[in-house]
Amino acid sequence: MNVRLRYYAVAALVLLAVTGSGYAADAGRESAFSLGSGARALGMGGGFVGLADDGSSVYWNQAALALLDEQEIDMMHVTLFAGSVYDVASIVYPHSRWGGFGVSYMRLGTSDIPVMEENFEIGRVSYSTGQLLIGYGRRLEGGFSFGTALKLVNQSLGDNSTYGIGIDLSFMAKASDHISAGLLFQDIIAPRLRLAGNLEVVPTSILAGVGVRHIRLGRNFLHNAIVGAEKPEYRSFKFHLGLESVYRGYFALRAGFDRENMTFGLGIFYQRLRFDYAYRIADGISDSHRIGLSIKFGTPVSKKIRQEAELENARGSYLILDDRRRQFQNYKLIADEFYGRNLPDSAYMYYQRALAYNEDDADVKNRISELAGLMEARVERELVRLTQEEKRRSLADGFYRQALDFYDKGSYDAALKAIEEALAEFPDDRQFITLQKRILDYRTAEVNRLMIEGDAAAKERRYTDALIIYDRILVLAPENVTVMQAIAEVKNEIAIAQGISEGTHLFTLGNLSTAKRRFEEVLSLDPGNRVANEYLGRISAVMKEVTDLEDLQKDERVWQIYLNALEYFRNGEYEKSIELWEEVLQYYPGNVNTISNIEQARLRLKPKE
Repeated sequence: MNVRLRYYAVAALVLLAVTGSGYAADAGRESAFSLGSGARALGMGGGFVGLADDGSSVYWNQAALALLDEQEIDMMHVTLFAGSVYDVASIVYPHSRWGGFGVSYMRLGTSDIPVMEENFEIGRVSYSTGQLLIGYGRRLEGGFSFGTALKLVNQSLGDNSTYGIGIDLSFMAKASDHISAGLLFQDIIAPRLRLAGNLEVVPTSILAGVGVRHIRLGRNFLHNAIVGAEKPEYRSFKFHLGLESVYRGYFALRAGFDRENMTFGLGIFYQRLRFDYAYRIADGISDSHRIGLSIKFGTPVSKKIRQEAELENARGSYLILDDRRRQFQNYKLIADEFYGRNLPDSAYMYYQRALAYNEDDADVKNRISELAGLMEARVERELVRLTQEEKRRSLADGFYRQALDFYDKGSYDAALKAIEEALAEFPDDRQFITLQKRILDYRTAEVNRLMIEGDAAAKERRYTDALIIYDRILVLAPENVTVMQAIAEVKNEIAIAQGISEGTHLFTLGNLSTAKRRFEEVLSLDPGNRVANEYLGRISAVMKEVTDLEDLQKDERVWQIYLNALEYFRNGEYEKSIELWEEVLQYYPGNVNTISNIEQARLRLKPKE
């Protein structure tokens, strides 16, 4: 690929991200780890996807792992508002032939969060979310590279914890030694986290950028710059800009623009260590400080490549040729010995090895041709010697071994089918008849035993255990009608229990219409269910007391509470609005306007959970 085509590729990567970003309203959520990785990158405004030339590449662009020259450990600590902390630790290991590898662990945590109930604090909990990234990058042809990362995401609140798995894909194109572009599809397979009954799907983000590196302006300064674009799935287009100036490899000053705020940073270099500091100005909340440490270790990839090339060149052609002659003579002597002892198979193998070291030796070629003819004639004689009975016995043994193997692995149906095929060919063979009876007897006994265990588990309402046992029976006897009916009954009981649980929870929250549907679903499965009938009666009683806004306006005190809640709702403070509207329902339980408003506020809270 020529230089002009590489520039076109760089422009195409950036254009793809910009045109795909759209202009959606900036409302919604994004990954908890969108802050990024590396104090150096954050001091330059983030959006490091186009430069990505240090240990933070595991997060910013895994394709760049294949382009790194040194092994590196990169660590960062960030203080955030409300006592939250954000920590990142990464290690990268580039290899000259296998590509680049990297592992990074990121954690965002907040402790001492008050738990409130009816305006009283009943305790405190801690919240944290972390993700482990395992990244790999590989060079492609024409200055391109490809990368991916497997991520394991954890989220915990108090005693509740959940895990999810996601995948990133990334690309990098180098137009020259000084210009590169990157594209990152972050969480293209999104982690799904269910915590305390609430499902959260991490939004997908697209990041793109161009990096300019090692530009010398001034006698002692090298400069790096980045321009980045970002489009979270539920948010509008974001912009990143950054500049880094390094003085004689000892000191660096950095500045950038991160979305809507300015960032500043500095770096101090000492041999293979680098200390980084970044500061971000934030509107409406306290500014944040980021501290980082980078440690390079091991032999650089470029040096390893030079050493390997030097070592290869140092090997003289004379030594190589001498070694080939020595190996040829050694294998030929062994082959001659086997040939003299009338062992054609071994002789043939060692003559072949000798020929690999001297392809032009006529004696070895003739001997190989002679032995090949002898072995072919011997095989033909051996085939003629086999009688039809031996062939049949071999076939029977094959059937028996196959059936026995299926039986040992617990595949009883497959074993019985193999026996049926064998009996069609050998109807009087006692070994197949005996094995068939043994399998049938064992399967019948095992099915009866498991049926007793499954029925006992279902009777004790251990439905999960019962389903597991019934599934084991279906493995043994796939067409067992009795166990199929039992599975249907157990699933029906589970559905009833889940419906009762969901209905009572919705009733407690005041969501009467949805709670009513749940209890009606329970009655469709169990018409005489006492709990469902009781709750439906209570719901009907509450719904009869329907009031409207005119009733609230007549009560001056309650009307003011309703208006205050409406003001919180308009300001986006949905939790406070729900709290006040629930207070209104204490005086007017059936007020349809208040119930509808609470449902709308809860729907808007869901993306933040």
